[in-house]
Amino acid sequence: MPSAIFTRRFAANYFSTLGFIGLSYWVISALSGFHRGMLQGQWQFGMFEIDAVLSIHTLLLSLIALYAVVLIPYYARYRWLHSKAFVFLRGLRFSVARMCRPPSVARRRLQERQPWRLPLKAGLSPAAKQAGLALLLKFFFAPLMINWCLNHAGDMANSVVQFIDGLHEGYSGRQLFDSSLFWACFQLILFIDTLLFTIGYIVEVPALHNRIRTVDPTFFGWAICLACYPPFNDFTSRFLEWQSSDFPHFENTAVHFAANISLLTALSIYSWASVALGFKASNLTNRGIISHGPYAYVRHPAYAAKNLAWWIGALPNLYLVFISGNVRNAAYALLALCGWTTIYALRAITEERHLLLSNNGYAEYMSRVKWRFIPGVI
Repeated sequence: MPSAIFTRRFAANYFSTLGFIGLSYWVISALSGFHRGMLQGQWQFGMFEIDAVLSIHTLLLSLIALYAVVLIPYYARYRWLHSKAFVFLRGLRFSVARMCRPPSVARRRLQERQPWRLPLKAGLSPAAKQAGLALLLKFFFAPLMINWCLNHAGDMANSVVQFIDGLHEGYSGRQLFDSSLFWACFQLILFIDTLLFTIGYIVEVPALHNRIRTVDPTFFGWAICLACYPPFNDFTSRFLEWQSSDFPHFENTAVHFAANISLLTALSIYSWASVALGFKASNLTNRGIISHGPYAYVRHPAYAAKNLAWWIGALPNLYLVFISGNVRNAAYALLALCGWTTIYALRAITEERHLLLSNNGYAEYMSRVKWRFIPGVI
């Protein structure tokens, strides 16, 4: 093992990966206004009688330091691996070398006959393109998921403390549910989901069978996915204004409990899908086919459950819009909800198209599980 560290392959893998991490950190902390704002988030530990504050920026730096240490035994153990950063840089170097190479006689003659053509068909190799897409994927999603995971953990801890305090103060029924119990469950569900996706983007280990085999290479696949995530979803919301509430309120207590427990159930199915994915959880990737858990019943349980939760959360707003008698506002509210549902339907279609490009068993999985979203319906 120690001898593996003093090899050219180890050095190429390790330092190219560190270079990518360093470049990503520089972009996030110095250039991207969106990420700079995100890094300012903090988690107060005062609720645990600990005088400390953990910032997302500090957590990110700690993870980078830990990652730099863990990569040493990782690349020493998996000596046959080529890191994605190394594959991309090598492909980029070969591409530049081809562009700088003097054209052959045949290519010069072709250029004379067809001067509008490029003098050289330069470009990255398929492996280098896939490596670059995987790096771009990690660069965008890893900091986002770290931020969300920490925020959900903090909010969940807050809600648990409020729940305990509410019990001591004699809260019960709807008062306790509304003030803390709902939010504790809500944040726990989302914490589990974002934790698994955070690990999925950061960790690729052959022993876990979660290495990224391919990344969706199409512009439309990326565009329809990023339209659902900040900062891009701000632009999407300009056309499809958000109609749903995380915690819809109803005057009737029975309806209120039924709707919000149904919303939590839908989100639990959404999180269950992430648990089934395990360390393979990530967007736009082919990391192997999952057919257990909710994936045994429908091919896209997370999208179906998330959209169901949003429609439940939109019920009070839809009710108010419809009883107002404003047909235009009512039509737009329905259009916006249907628009977001359509976006997720398109995400499912583009993901299936990507997975079908490889001989990985997805076609057989589709033949076994015939329904995309709702068993027996669609």
